[in-house]
Amino acid sequence: MKSAQWILVPILVVAASLTLLYPNFATRELELAIRKEFRDLPEEKKKAALESFSERWKNDYDPKDAWKIEPDPGVLPDADYYLVTGRFITSAKINQLSQENQELILEPKNKLRPTWVEKYFFGERPLTIKLGLDLQGGMRVVLKGDFEDYASKLRDSYAKEIENLNKKSEDKNLVEKERQEAKDRLAEIESYFTLNPSRKLIELEKAKLIIDNRLTNQNLTEPQVRIQKDQDSIEVSLPGVSNSSQILDIIRNTETVEYRLKEPARDPKSQSDGRGTYQTLIDTEENRLVAEDKREQTDIVKFQNIIKQKIGKDEQDKFLVTLEKKYNIPEKYKLYALWARGANPKAPLLPREFIVLERAIALDGKDMRDARPSYDNNRLGYFVSFTLTSAGAEKFFEITSKNVGRQLAIVWGDKVISAPVIKGPIAGGNAQIDGDFSREEAVDLSNVISEGALPIPLSVLEMRFIGPTLGIESIEVGLKAVLLGFVLVILFMVAIYRLSGLVADIALLVNVIVLMALLSLMGFTLTLPGFAGIILTVGMAVDANVIIYERIKEELRAGKHVTAAVAQGFDNAFWTIVDSNITTLISGILMIKLGNGPIKGFAITLCWGIVTSLFTSLFLSRMIMDLLVNKLGVTKLQIGFKRLVPKNV
Repeated sequence: MKSAQWILVPILVVAASLTLLYPNFATRELELAIRKEFRDLPEEKKKAALESFSERWKNDYDPKDAWKIEPDPGVLPDADYYLVTGRFITSAKINQLSQENQELILEPKNKLRPTWVEKYFFGERPLTIKLGLDLQGGMRVVLKGDFEDYASKLRDSYAKEIENLNKKSEDKNLVEKERQEAKDRLAEIESYFTLNPSRKLIELEKAKLIIDNRLTNQNLTEPQVRIQKDQDSIEVSLPGVSNSSQILDIIRNTETVEYRLKEPARDPKSQSDGRGTYQTLIDTEENRLVAEDKREQTDIVKFQNIIKQKIGKDEQDKFLVTLEKKYNIPEKYKLYALWARGANPKAPLLPREFIVLERAIALDGKDMRDARPSYDNNRLGYFVSFTLTSAGAEKFFEITSKNVGRQLAIVWGDKVISAPVIKGPIAGGNAQIDGDFSREEAVDLSNVISEGALPIPLSVLEMRFIGPTLGIESIEVGLKAVLLGFVLVILFMVAIYRLSGLVADIALLVNVIVLMALLSLMGFTLTLPGFAGIILTVGMAVDANVIIYERIKEELRAGKHVTAAVAQGFDNAFWTIVDSNITTLISGILMIKLGNGPIKGFAITLCWGIVTSLFTSLFLSRMIMDLLVNKLGVTKLQIGFKRLVPKNV
């Protein structure tokens, strides 16, 4: 009974792996969204655009990719989308379709429908293995930071303070202590203009955060942003993207940072029937829905669903405008969403509540000079301290003096990322935001505040395109290498080890299936180095079986029964295999932690390949061999070119 239970383990593992791999090979359905404004175009323009779309489809996708489209591409559908059906619908193809027909198709609203596996078991989370830039084509751009220009602008922002400090340090009417404080402050400011490598890296990290957020908001496919320390530059890889002017605009036009006051505690002009502020109306409505009918989605949940569907910023803005009308919010105020990670610092950044702010901008990014995370030993948590420019300090003092007790929201683009309470007048241009921040939250918030004040001018150092055709060729070469290596290993094992080799081949096949299933579950982005890691895994998986079989051969030569030889062979080889794989695993983990890009992709496939090969060689192979010798009565094994028959058989 016990052995039967253990047999179920590999069966369940293989079944689960095949289920996870199903979305990679299943027929998928893609909704190609049609621009709403397209229907309002003159008939001649619509006809020309549809004819162009139809011609491109017939030339590039039908019957080349064996995809079907409903209705015919020359006809405008009644629905808001064309429905494309087929296998291997990659992001590169989706992007290419959209960019070739920009007048007709709205790329951010394209939707790849989930398979039944993704829908019922993973909450519609995609399970397909994504392809990197070298496999599906796309664009790579390297942007160099202009630190000379950055230092010049930084010096300009301190110009007024430097002038005042110089006068103060030379004013003989002041006591020596005040003059010395001015000199010390001048020395501190002067140190800001010295851009050593570590300081440059900090500023590049801020620029990387800006670009990351911008690309994510544009619903682009698997963007990868990396810092190149040696060149003081940022590398942006965009699989599936080929529109250079569009992507450069996305990278350069970063979000702005603004500071807006929250609606006062009581608005004398409020039309809320004496129930308080507009904020109170929203909060009361949210609580009422939860209390009365838990099946009813609150407004914030509906907004979160819009965000998760990634259907574009226009839909988000439209939803907020609808809520403004619902709660009769007057023109002087505007509704925003406060974004946070919730109680779990590793949770996704999502809108958690609505907040009513004044339309008038109290401060903007130009008023901020710098911000940094700091640790509070008393509270055992992080807070963010920041400094303002001279002009910003004056405005900040006026705002904090007149609005004690109100919240000053920090608005990043269209997201409120913090809304600290003004506790009292703040003079001098230095302040801090208290909160129960984790280190990551404090770093993110300080980077957001610094963004508006300290932009790094970026110039294009290099731009390179990889076409989808070249990517497909790379995939074909990689697959041929994997299949050829797999076939050669199978033939070698069967030729040398016969029945035992066949067992090793079964374990190898299961190893590849389980490995690919794990990569699908992780949402792994596969590149050519990743292919190399998979090929190496095939060889290493068989290597473990070779060690085991050689140990079994030694036991058979010693005259032991097949059953005892198999058991002893696996036991003797166990720690040898584990030790050798652990040393390789340590190297792989270090490559994951310290490497990036191609090195990291290779290391991830290598490490997971080691884990799966240990499972298949030490567990699955042993189980099959035990079945052969204990249940099916195999008494002779040929290991090498000579059949070994125990003396006592």
